[in-house]
Amino acid sequence: MERVGAVVRLKTIEKEWEAKGTPLAKPYAKAVLAMLPTTPYVPSRPPVHESINDVTVHPATRQQIFYPTSESRAFNRVDAGKAFDSALLPTDSRVPHPELIKLEKMRLDGYNDTERQRLAAEMFAAEREETLKRERMRRDKEARETKVVKGKRGWDFKFQDISVERVGKDGRSEKGVGWRYGMPHEDRKPGQIKVPRSAW
Repeated sequence: MERVGAVVRLKTIEKEWEAKGTPLAKPYAKAVLAMLPTTPYVPSRPPVHESINDVTVHPATRQQIFYPTSESRAFNRVDAGKAFDSALLPTDSRVPHPELIKLEKMRLDGYNDTERQRLAAEMFAAEREETLKRERMRRDKEARETKVVKGKRGWDFKFQDISVERVGKDGRSEKGVGWRYGMPHEDRKPGQIKVPRSAW
């Protein structure tokens, strides 16, 4: 899965560079590919490689568990993840590229290549539109909550209302004022609790 993810990310960067007109390192790519073993594509005999839903083994699943469950109910991947750890997501949610699983399920359901490509393009377009919509909402929210005062020397002053309740019980929340500049550790102070409260 790591190799598949790396190839997808590299192809995305390649398409962005081609759209911007950035020159590609073609001789370097040819030299590297000449040193690596490749599988030629033959339509009559497609290559068989590892399946796309292989996922790195989660440490919580390395133990053997005898989990009692009723035979009358369906026990799926979500239930299996919760049996190992209450916060463990199912495999379909942990995989780095869930869109590949959707395409594989379409293939198993009998969709041909043309239909899968069309549905994949629609799925990617909808996902991109949702990402752009979230980004627009974030920018609009930031513009509403931030007051900008033009400076005289070329920089602007930005002011934002902060509530004391937003910094959390211990005052160390990232939503507080000055969080980005850090806060000194108080480990050497007497009376400080060294054990995390989650372990109590």
